[in-house]
Amino acid sequence: MTTAAALGYLKHALPPEEGPVPVDLLLGPVEGRARALDAAGLDRAAWRAARRRWVAEADRITRAMTWLDAAVDPAAVTLGVKDTLDVAGMPTSLGHATHRHHPGADAPAVARLRRLGLALTGKAYATELNIGAPGDVLNPAFPELSPGGSSTGSAVSVAAGICDYALATDVLGSARWPAANCGVAGLRTTWDPGRLVGALPVSPTQDALGLMARTAGDLRRLWRRGPVSAPGGATGGGTGRVGRRVASLRVATVTNTRGCAPVLERARERAEAALGELGVTRTETELPAELWRARADAWELCAVDVADVVREVESRLGLCVSPVARASLGPEPAPGRRDELVSRQKGFRRALLALLDREGVDILLMPVSSTPPKRVVERAGKPTLPKPKDTDYADRLGYTPIASFAGLPALVLPAAVHPEQGPLAVQLVGRPHTEAELLDLGAALEKVLDTRPELTERVARTLRAGR
Repeated sequence: MTTAAALGYLKHALPPEEGPVPVDLLLGPVEGRARALDAAGLDRAAWRAARRRWVAEADRITRAMTWLDAAVDPAAVTLGVKDTLDVAGMPTSLGHATHRHHPGADAPAVARLRRLGLALTGKAYATELNIGAPGDVLNPAFPELSPGGSSTGSAVSVAAGICDYALATDVLGSARWPAANCGVAGLRTTWDPGRLVGALPVSPTQDALGLMARTAGDLRRLWRRGPVSAPGGATGGGTGRVGRRVASLRVATVTNTRGCAPVLERARERAEAALGELGVTRTETELPAELWRARADAWELCAVDVADVVREVESRLGLCVSPVARASLGPEPAPGRRDELVSRQKGFRRALLALLDREGVDILLMPVSSTPPKRVVERAGKPTLPKPKDTDYADRLGYTPIASFAGLPALVLPAAVHPEQGPLAVQLVGRPHTEAELLDLGAALEKVLDTRPELTERVARTLRAGR
């Protein structure tokens, strides 16, 4: 085939630049989609054809999925699953280059989402054993910025319109960091180890299920339809605490985060102003030094647990862990160190809840990190878990461990969009089993903040450029 002929074939094979379906529908929320399609005069056949082309192209450009089901109905409400959770009929790789496990059954969390009517698009890229590098997956909102990890493909697939929802896991921000970096809404659910059957937990006292969607409103829509993450516990739509009216909530800004980057300070202030518009009672709280220092304990506990996981993987599965993933491992802990850290964790949980009770606080407000999303070149080849000897250790501790160490639910959503420094997210941390309240507040907050149009345009621009 001559070069001219090859170029002609490729031109014919790629979908047209503009189609009958507007990009804000392809990258828009699930909520209100049927009405929007009707308003645009689009039948379901046109929607199905356009979305099928979009999904294939978006995945080719972003490399978000490890397994894509070409037979799934693109007109359905779709779900991507992190490749550390089992899906019947699709291999689980755990993010490893050579490992493939072929499960005979869905993880219970996957099965519950299927029962809610979600169609499974495929498996989303996960970093190796949750501790590797984000690889070559592209952040569709800001291609020069890292998409984050370990639930990298989950956030990218939602941001790029490959799927409407993603099911992931969150250890110390594994779902929240990618959601924040890619400009989507990410929910960490209340800690309950029973919900992680069929998944790879790397730190059992901190791992939790995570959900992502382009908007908090879509997450709320799903949560209200039925129990998403609870086999018998007290969370999920229709179970657990019912979301209170937004204006009755009391939200406290965590003043310990006041030293973060100025752009994040401004994003937080923007979120505070939006809360004021919603009539939410705002206050401030400072976590005592021993509670604030516990973020380091959370990372250390994770490192101790991860070392056990790596040993098991190498001995039982015969896998070789890559140097980048292995670099996250620390020295062998002293005897009894894990028990000491778990004891500290229990004390932290009691103390943090006591503080919320004492101050009458429902939700904590803080950034995700002290700095904006890192550039790809800054994160390349660096291990996931920070170590005290790292020059950027204080920065990399972040603010996500507060919810993880306490076992609390947390929601991230973009509060602002900076032209160079990317989506600037805020984090709402709630009491146990208050996902409904977090999502009610998040859905109201994002309407005032109104970042979705700019993020949609940025993603569309990236995908057009990648054609």
